[in-house]
Amino acid sequence: MSKNLLLRGAKMLVTGVLLGYVLNKAGLFDESGRQELFGMFSSMDWRFVALSLLVSLLLNFTSAFKWHVLISSRNVDVRLLRLFAYYYIGRFFNLFLPTNMGGDVVRMYKLAKKTGNSKESVASVFMERFTGMITLMILAAIAFVVSFRIYNMPRITLSFLVMASALAIIGWLILDTRPFNFVRRLLLGRIKLLDKVLDKLSEVQHAVISYRHNKGVLWKAFGISIVFYFLAIVNVWVSGRALSPEIQFVSMVIAVPAIMLIMNIPISVGGIGLMEFAYTVVFEIFGYSALLALSTALLIRFKTLLDATAGGLLYLVDKDRRDMRAEQ
Repeated sequence: MSKNLLLRGAKMLVTGVLLGYVLNKAGLFDESGRQELFGMFSSMDWRFVALSLLVSLLLNFTSAFKWHVLISSRNVDVRLLRLFAYYYIGRFFNLFLPTNMGGDVVRMYKLAKKTGNSKESVASVFMERFTGMITLMILAAIAFVVSFRIYNMPRITLSFLVMASALAIIGWLILDTRPFNFVRRLLLGRIKLLDKVLDKLSEVQHAVISYRHNKGVLWKAFGISIVFYFLAIVNVWVSGRALSPEIQFVSMVIAVPAIMLIMNIPISVGGIGLMEFAYTVVFEIFGYSALLALSTALLIRFKTLLDATAGGLLYLVDKDRRDMRAEQ
């Protein structure tokens, strides 16, 4: 049995366990719990639902804008609206590609095809994600320090340590050329195809490292990331507020970074189960019911599906895709 098959099986098992845990906590194995869930959705405040849809649009635009700032600093000319469309197309491919990063690969590919500059395309998407993760870690650390004496969050602290360690290792491997050069010297000359791959990876690494020399662009990227996470907090608050008036914005300022940390741990299939688990665990820490947590997560997941649908439609009408098919 291959390692990939074992890993996929393990993720499916984790997904099932997490979903079972959440459904049990929300009381959905009982008829009364299912009726309560139905009642919560049937009595939604549609004003907040509409506001949450607008916030989701702003979230996606903010990410596309940061991507535009990064790629434009490398003298790559591409319109913001095109990147905005590529971002939605990436959300579409996230639905069925193996990991949550699958959409990023599609974005890299689309931008590389459009600009003819693959190394800068890959580097810009990586930096868009990487600066966002660093900002999330900083905001989460601040939230933990502020709330340490009030809330007991051992699971979230563990998630924070796992993500911080992973981010530090990734950052070191990407920004320090020595590990890559060591591996390259060992493998160079053995397989021609591998040599080409290593050359391409080296170009991408140098493109990423070159961002360090443009401090102004990096500060802009971090500033935009702060705006993004503020909107992410608002997104969860208005989504929860659509379902229940008890949701408080102040609690979401601490809760949302913790939720997003847990959601970034790649232990389930497509994040299914993990997202609902994150909302349930964190919401309960702040005194909200597991049913409200699950309902909020389901509403946000529904909006993700709307984004993916929009991305699928954009992919179908994408002029670049039609042109490439005509050339074949």
